[in-house]
Amino acid sequence: MVAGKFNKRAILLALGLLLVLLVFVPAVPTHAQTYRFSLPVYEVEAYIEEDGSVTLYYYMVFQNDPSASPIDFVDLALPYADYNLRDIVATIDGQPMPEVNDSAYVAGAELALGNLAIQPGQQGTVIATVPGITDILFPYDQDDREDFVNFQFTPNYFGSEYDRSQNTAYRMTIVLPPAVAGEEGVYYIPRSWPGEDISEASFTTDGRVYYSWFTNNANVHTEYEFGAAFPASAVPAGAIADPDDYEQPSPPSGGSGSGLGGLFTGLLGSLPCAIPILAIIGVAVFARKSQQKQTKARKLQYFPPKLAVDGKGIRRGLTAVEAGILLEEPLDKVLTMILFGLLKKEAIKVVEKEPLKVEAIQPLPEGLYAYESKFIKSFSAPTKNQQRKALQAMLIQLVDDISKKLKGFSPAETKAYYTDIVRRAWLAVEGAETPEIKSAQFDHTLEWTMLDNQFDNRTQQTFINTPVFLPRWWGLYNPGFAAAPSAGGASGLASPAPSTSGSGGSKPSFSMPNIPGSDFAASIINGTAAVSSGIIGDLTGFTSGVTNRTNPIPISRPSSGSSGFRGGGGGSSCACACACAGCACACAGGGR
Repeated sequence: MVAGKFNKRAILLALGLLLVLLVFVPAVPTHAQTYRFSLPVYEVEAYIEEDGSVTLYYYMVFQNDPSASPIDFVDLALPYADYNLRDIVATIDGQPMPEVNDSAYVAGAELALGNLAIQPGQQGTVIATVPGITDILFPYDQDDREDFVNFQFTPNYFGSEYDRSQNTAYRMTIVLPPAVAGEEGVYYIPRSWPGEDISEASFTTDGRVYYSWFTNNANVHTEYEFGAAFPASAVPAGAIADPDDYEQPSPPSGGSGSGLGGLFTGLLGSLPCAIPILAIIGVAVFARKSQQKQTKARKLQYFPPKLAVDGKGIRRGLTAVEAGILLEEPLDKVLTMILFGLLKKEAIKVVEKEPLKVEAIQPLPEGLYAYESKFIKSFSAPTKNQQRKALQAMLIQLVDDISKKLKGFSPAETKAYYTDIVRRAWLAVEGAETPEIKSAQFDHTLEWTMLDNQFDNRTQQTFINTPVFLPRWWGLYNPGFAAAPSAGGASGLASPAPSTSGSGGSKPSFSMPNIPGSDFAASIINGTAAVSSGIIGDLTGFTSGVTNRTNPIPISRPSSGSSGFRGGGGGSSCACACACAGCACACAGGGR
């Protein structure tokens, strides 16, 4: 808390200094040059070796702008980890890089092109190989996934003021250690990536699992984050870093001091960096908000990262509830589907809707699914909190069971298959010719139609001007009502239900009369609200209790930050607090 206050005060003080300087201090002439370029081709490969080290391979095609300065330095930001600068091998257009130095402006290497600089209007290809990067693998999770390790990586990127790329052919590839089998590794859906979730998941010619992402719609000034995880047994135990012992170093200061004192001194000497610093603060605030949005969105991802190599074909035979988990529907909807499924089987009755109280009807019917039995059992817990925990445990097991069922099958094909079932279920309901058939069809496919994202609206529209012939279980769902038996099995007359207190009750054998469709629709739609308010409470917190076990958040670590890009040959340097490579750099932050 103290550190947070200090950071806020430091930012406010820096902003105040900048405003004063902008008003009262005359601009100091600089020798900054103009840098504009694009990268039509950008490829990055990360090889996780048998010893747990990582080798990075960069292939960068620079197209210099005709009116820009020569590209004579490229700062290659690298992960905040251990590597040997002398092991870096780089070339420019096939010729050895004149110099590879430790960069004073980014946490990484300075590739000095020297007399091989890329001239205005010309194109040049820079290739760099960085072997032996260690301390870059981390435990996959802090508690129940200690058998996995985690690798997350943000490739080198440039400031948008200088990189004008719009349609870069961008490829990122992660190659897992040799010991990882085909179905053991997992990958993450990339952050900020404009392409597909995955382009390839296959094997190299020497049998190593790799994941590759490709698009023609990328740029090289956006932070794209990629990652994978795999069994810890594939690398030596000593190669896995301990997060408790890991400290991210401060970015280089550019040689003009550190902290607020260095910032103030640098600003007096080079005012043009004031604007980039303001931009950094804005970017940091935006990034924080973006991260919060991503964290919230992630709480609907029930499954861990996808299987290493997707199988073939469709996994048929899933129930509507299992399909709901596969399609990652909100958990309150999934629980409501289980509720209605058990009502249709006449296994439970709703004793009270607000708050929701459910009671089993004895004897229970045969053939209940495991998740249905656990759902019933959870309501026998004495407190709401214990009921919530029991429901969460049931859902965690359900996600695990579905993951096992999907092994060897294509998740994408399977999702498309069950999405089409939902579509056809609604077509059958909406295409029914009479109210009786429409009611019966809706009852028959209720759990499937609930998987439609427009379930509430479609239910209201379907029954707005038509009566609904109520199903047999309607009295079990609405406390206080039952039906008088009818000799012909047709509609009976609604009547107040007798007392059903105690354990269990007799199973009704009746049909209900019809009611206005609007009333029926409202009651069905409110079922989800009853589940949420009665048991779940805070949906986000409830869902997190499930996803933290089924799809735990990997421990984050610093990865490569933005790269600066600068011209050589003198000129004043900016004392940016970030990794600022001279006044021509992109002060776009470092690390994450």
